[in-house]
Amino acid sequence: MFGTSKNTKQIILELLSASCATTTTFFVIHNSRQRKLTQLPYNIQINQKTILLNVTLDGPIFSVHSLSPQKYRNLLRLASSPTHLPDVVGQIVIIQKIKPHHPELNIDATIGLRLNRSTIVKLILCDKQAADFSILQSKKDRKFKVMIVTSLIPKLIQGKLILHSTPATIFYFNKSIDYIKHFKRRIRDYAKTCSTE
Repeated sequence: MFGTSKNTKQIILELLSASCATTTTFFVIHNSRQRKLTQLPYNIQINQKTILLNVTLDGPIFSVHSLSPQKYRNLLRLASSPTHLPDVVGQIVIIQKIKPHHPELNIDATIGLRLNRSTIVKLILCDKQAADFSILQSKKDRKFKVMIVTSLIPKLIQGKLILHSTPATIFYFNKSIDYIKHFKRRIRDYAKTCSTE
């Protein structure tokens, strides 16, 4: 944050003392300085009209992540667009770990994830996400469970879709989530159709 006005110092002091604040009249600009104070790509610029107010009332609660699982065709399209980190819903069919005896280490894990009745993709978990999944998986047998995985990087490697985790990747196993219920219903309906043929 930097400013061009006399009230810059006052605003910074108020911001430091406030636990939660709201701001008016500011600009978000690209961080193109040669000598950068931060590695972040953008700065907030304040001016004489900038007002900072300490928030004291409870505001509305927003969900941290609104889920929006993508279908296989969309994931293929997004593999060429590095700006979007999609979510997916799928069934775990295989779990491979490089070092399964040390869940506390930041290790890699590979998961076979069924996205629909005919498509299984490779989900590669790295670092903390691999360790988190190891802990979740060791608490309860998660094989053949349906889950939602958020903030993934889809890549096409030799014509095959591979999903990579990011530091923002989170796993949801909650059976009451509509996407998980719908996915389970589709799998169950497909299994019934196959058994009657």
